[in-house]
Amino acid sequence: MPDPPGETSCAWFGDVRDGVLYFGVSAFWTALRAAEGDARADLAAPGPRWIGRFDLASESFLPPLTAGPERAPTGVWDVLAHPNGRLYFTTYFDFAGSLDPASGELVEFPGAGLGLNELALGGDGRVLVTRYGFGDDLAGSVVELSEAGEVLAEHVLAEPPGRRVLAKSLTFDPLTRETWVNTDLLPASGAGDVQHDARLLGPDGRERLSIVDPELQFFTFRADGVGFFADASDGRLRLRERRPAGATPRERFIPLDDAFDARHDFVQEIRAEPDGRVVVTRWSGRVHVVSPDGGVQDLTLPRTEAGELYYTGTLVGSRVCATRCGGLEVVCADLPAP
Repeated sequence: MPDPPGETSCAWFGDVRDGVLYFGVSAFWTALRAAEGDARADLAAPGPRWIGRFDLASESFLPPLTAGPERAPTGVWDVLAHPNGRLYFTTYFDFAGSLDPASGELVEFPGAGLGLNELALGGDGRVLVTRYGFGDDLAGSVVELSEAGEVLAEHVLAEPPGRRVLAKSLTFDPLTRETWVNTDLLPASGAGDVQHDARLLGPDGRERLSIVDPELQFFTFRADGVGFFADASDGRLRLRERRPAGATPRERFIPLDDAFDARHDFVQEIRAEPDGRVVVTRWSGRVHVVSPDGGVQDLTLPRTEAGELYYTGTLVGSRVCATRCGGLEVVCADLPAP
């Protein structure tokens, strides 16, 4: 898939519907590195705003969908394939919106503001999205949007003393109607290490719990209320399967990596597939496919440069396909024999 004119972009977060992997197209990482860490460098070179499409059956790219003006200030970060047929997307530096992939109809959400990051499906068709702060003005929060993009509620996350909280990934428990969200905790002074925690929000949006250890790097829930959490602690990575209240056992822990380096790797996504398997994708290209009986198949997807990052992996039979942020790439490979 070619780069948008005037930019060097890569494939970001994605979602799957009807055999198509939709993914964000963004020049953020390339621009940041070229500008020696300037997080706003992507704004210097406008280009088309695309949602990439990859046909999983033929393992080939389809023409990208246009999700904004021909010369937009920034690309697409995350994509949610909503059950209503539309694709919801974020751009962080500009407005979020939704797109009808069949007609191309585009709706932007200016009322939702800036700084919107990752998406998840909420209850009753609502769209949940994290606000990863924005400059010095907006705090980290969880925003509830209607299907039309109207802000129904915004839940600002509490900031620990001396820290600024920025919201990252989130998921919704369809049975308890609770929302899980993880964070970056930046030192308010601008100097010092970045910490992390995860918050549990009740149905009313109020914070009920904060978890620092283990670090919950990603999480997702199936429609039946079974949740999957990537737990990282003391150099170990586990998949925690959490069943609804009353189930026996309530939790199951599946070891994934006993030599996990959280300084240089990260679980970027967990996908619960329709056949019951779960795909855990790490930045490094290490992918863990967990079967319903707890068996794990591991593979490592190729990286041509150390800075390349994998985002969203999904299964197509006995093959894994994942977006790779080195270029506009989706890499597919066979699973090893069980």
